[in-house]
Amino acid sequence: MEKENEPKKESIGDALKKYKEATGKKVETNIPNKVVPDSIPRPPVFNAQDFEKTMSRETDPDLMTSYEVIKFPSKGMFYSHRISEVNVEYMTSKDEDLLTTPSLIENGTVLDILLKRKIKSPGINPDELLAGDRNAVLLFLRTSSYGPEYTVSVPDPRTGISFKTTVDLLKLKYKEPKQQPDEYGHFTVEIPMRKKVVTFRLLTSGEENLLFKKAEALKEAYNSEFSDYSTMKLKAHVMAINEKTDRSYIDKFIDAMPALDAVTIRRKILMINPDVDMAYEFMANDGYKFIANLSVGIDFFFPST
Repeated sequence: MEKENEPKKESIGDALKKYKEATGKKVETNIPNKVVPDSIPRPPVFNAQDFEKTMSRETDPDLMTSYEVIKFPSKGMFYSHRISEVNVEYMTSKDEDLLTTPSLIENGTVLDILLKRKIKSPGINPDELLAGDRNAVLLFLRTSSYGPEYTVSVPDPRTGISFKTTVDLLKLKYKEPKQQPDEYGHFTVEIPMRKKVVTFRLLTSGEENLLFKKAEALKEAYNSEFSDYSTMKLKAHVMAINEKTDRSYIDKFIDAMPALDAVTIRRKILMINPDVDMAYEFMANDGYKFIANLSVGIDFFFPST
């Protein structure tokens, strides 16, 4: 109950109203959360001619680089990802600049860089491909860029005298794997002299390249007359001997292994290794036909013009 002499309390709303009437000022009772801009940004003016030019550049087939799907000789069975084919872009005039770079030719990396530029499937590292799958991609790049004709020098098996001839690279076929690996990607072979079961695997092209460079470096460092590449490569292939996996034991075993045993392992590797079959039917000048392996020279990607 209000007391008679106590002044009556004035509400906030009434006080603001009186202040407004007395001063003539507008009092805002609601404070906005954010400042609204005076004008709304507008998109740039549409230019039909610029749009047409941009779309023409993006859709004109003459301004785009196309590709082909290249199947692997391995059918992907040796890879954890099981990829059996890749998208490979056609070579362009810019790639020829790469192929004619002296420093890259000298250090032997020119084809490795070319593959990294031309393989467009995501997640594919050319160094992790088997040598045969790598060769299939290189064969496509060569034939699609410079044509299937390739001039080689081949010895006549009857006389040993070499003659020049032109081969058709499109006649080369894939040598598909004749045996599937186990769950670990390994194979086995029994060697005749030591009567042991040798477990081995296939090497990637990157591993082979590293071994070759290491062998050449050791040859130069020790001023040796020959390279240990063949033996080093065989050691890298072998994973176990009679299920014994000790690396030191395997290396010593291979160093002391009879030549027949080494040849047996290499033959088995060659038999199951998927690749481009380089066996080709040649014809001598007098019409004599014979089968020999096609030898690819340094001019494979550098045909004379």
